Amino acid sequence: MTQIENAHFQIREIRAIAWKREYCRENDLFRKDKHGFSVPDISAAPEPTDEELGWPEPMVSVTWPKGYITMTLAAYSKMSAKDKKVFNKLGGLM
Repeated sequence: MTQIENAHFQIREIRAIAWKREYCRENDLFRKDKHGFSVPDISAAPEPTDEELGWPEPMVSVTWPKGYITMTLAAYSKMSAKDKKVFNKLGGLM
């Protein structure tokens, strides 16, 4: 798995956890933590489908020898022109 594929997998996992928490709130699935607080029981929530997560979402990524940046296309479109210029420069597009 490449760095970018791994990053996309991590993004999907984070979204799945958020979806499970919301599912637990909507369906009143809670458990007590070690301090006695009620927390969403995400282990009781079903695994979300890609459709429920809106996945795969269009992504834009840039790699260079020592790192990478990946973000959704929606986030990229919200960036200022100055930030887009820096992003494109990192990707060798300028």
